[in-house]
Amino acid sequence: MLVLSTLHSLLAQILSPGKLHTAVLLTPAGELVSVASKPQRPKDEVRVIAGLGGEVWRETKEQGIGMVDSELGKILVLPVDDGPENSDPARFLHRPPLMLLALNASEDVGWEEMQSKGAALASHLAKPFGQFREVLSPATSNGLSSPGSTRLA
Repeated sequence: MLVLSTLHSLLAQILSPGKLHTAVLLTPAGELVSVASKPQRPKDEVRVIAGLGGEVWRETKEQGIGMVDSELGKILVLPVDDGPENSDPARFLHRPPLMLLALNASEDVGWEEMQSKGAALASHLAKPFGQFREVLSPATSNGLSSPGSTRLA
């Protein structure tokens, strides 16, 4: 079972106040699941981070990572996925990741540091989320959650 307080605690572990200050977990459709920030951010800023994160992911998913500089600072988006770690990131064109992790940091934080911390957390989160792939998969056009569930007569 996934517990929101546990998710929040995991997100909070990678934060460094004044540097890497916000971690957002969202669905590939851009729906907010959990957020941790130090100091606490206004809800509107968190929504902007989630929205930008979702948009950046849609534009860069074939690369397996998204990065953007914004007025809120640097935003890095990584997939939380249970697939093989070194597999082709283009797989996300056909199968969305389980979740997305968006990290927001000040301008003086390096992309490499953000990517390192984010990748470690995404890998850690992928294991428990992988148990729920069928439930977390977005619905197809016919309303079924798995493309394998569709039969053609």
